[in-house]
Amino acid sequence: MSDNFDIWIVISYSWTEIGLEEQEFAKYAEKIIENHQTWEDVNAVIIKDVCASFAFESFLLFPCMLWFLMPDWEYDNDYLGNRMKRWYAKPYWTHFINPLRLLGLPLALIFSNGVRKKLKREYQK
Repeated sequence: MSDNFDIWIVISYSWTEIGLEEQEFAKYAEKIIENHQTWEDVNAVIIKDVCASFAFESFLLFPCMLWFLMPDWEYDNDYLGNRMKRWYAKPYWTHFINPLRLLGLPLALIFSNGVRKKLKREYQK
């Protein structure tokens, strides 16, 4: 799996109903530090890859009333791994041909804000 997979796992909890426990952020931060030397590198993956990947779902969450797109607990690792592989398999710019992804990106950044802050706090300890 990619060095970015743990970042994808943590941030994907922004689109679940439950989310991570506080102590789990520290565990994931330790793993992420092994592969990413600076918070700026981590944040770039979060914004440019994970949030951009979930932008379409973020756009659809409001019209769909939050009831059918979000898993209760977590995304399956196989699903998330395949999603990440598909994301990295295409040239970056092609993801934004879909205008709904452009509209959903600000929402994805808002949805992930709390998780990003908690991960950053643990990463910088």
